[in-house]
Amino acid sequence: MSSFPASLASAFPALRLSSGSWFGLGRPAGRVGAVLLTAVLVAACQPQAAEDADTSAASPRVVWVEPATKVAGYDVTFSGTVRARSDAPSAFRVGGKISERLVDVGDRVSAGQRIASLDEEDLRAGLRAREAEERAAQAQARRTAEDRTRIAALQSKGHVSQSALDQAVAADDAAAAALKAASEQRILAENQLAYATLRADRDGVVTAVTAEPGEVVAAGQGIVRIAGDSEREVEVAIPEAQVAGLEEAGASVTLWASPDRRYQARLRELSPVADAAARTFTARFAIDDPTADARLGMTATVHLQQAAPEGEVAVPLTAVWYSGEAANVWRAEPGAEQVTAVPVTVRRIEAERAVVTGLSAGEHVVSLGVHRIDPGLTLKAVLRQSRGPVQVGALR
Repeated sequence: MSSFPASLASAFPALRLSSGSWFGLGRPAGRVGAVLLTAVLVAACQPQAAEDADTSAASPRVVWVEPATKVAGYDVTFSGTVRARSDAPSAFRVGGKISERLVDVGDRVSAGQRIASLDEEDLRAGLRAREAEERAAQAQARRTAEDRTRIAALQSKGHVSQSALDQAVAADDAAAAALKAASEQRILAENQLAYATLRADRDGVVTAVTAEPGEVVAAGQGIVRIAGDSEREVEVAIPEAQVAGLEEAGASVTLWASPDRRYQARLRELSPVADAAARTFTARFAIDDPTADARLGMTATVHLQQAAPEGEVAVPLTAVWYSGEAANVWRAEPGAEQVTAVPVTVRRIEAERAVVTGLSAGEHVVSLGVHRIDPGLTLKAVLRQSRGPVQVGALR
């Protein structure tokens, strides 16, 4: 194109004035010259455009491809709270007026330690009444036993009838039964008197106090709540989609207060029914060998190592494109000149990867610029070097 003015001057000398200016003819001739110049310019540009098209055809577009990798497993985390395995209220087995309470929230207690007491006056009076009834029953039983022995001797000599002996035997049996009942009532009264003293049934710590001295309580009404020292657990809510395979998953626990230390854990309890409002299942993971750092009520995180379902592979997140609501990827092996659209199902998003089904591990997919690709284009698929390992489940 740089030699164009010279060639034009040689071809049309009449158009050049002595002064070097163009279109030295009159106005009509000038119009003709302009038309001729336009035609020449168009003709001169056409070879250049054809040359550019040939260059473009000779240099196909380069696209980067990466392999789909097999997903061995993934880490799922759930936040929860440290609980005691045994955490139940302690209550009197009889009703009455609380005379004293010997513990407060935060106190540590040992099994058998006194916690609270009831006013024993009524219970002691009841015990004395039952003891008196038992003594009366004993006297009656002795008298009927003596009568039975005497009448039996008289009947053997024919001095009394068989009917009289039968009545004596029945009276003796009734007196013996009454004595047994009176003895049981006396034992019951003794037990009730003993129940007036509330004792800890396990080692633990008092987490709540629900009654005060002077208050009249019913049998079974909670007085204090004691969390046992035997075992610590983390209670979490599991979504419906994560319940399957929960029992086989490896579990560990970290505390928010000490995230650098990880405790091994195991699933101890899984609710069979989902929560009606949250639609989650309550699970309890027992902490193996908990230390004093695992305090009740602390925030904890349960880490689950779950095996990936068969057929799941990981591809770059940028490799997935959508046609409507359907997810797809472009499949192309390194060195290929064509791409193929493959429909996939996205299972979940993991950091910089999408976990999908519909591909096999080792197949290569276009990882960048997927929205600018047309299946009819001639491309050049080039393997992209690994950007380093990506931990699946890093954002869970």
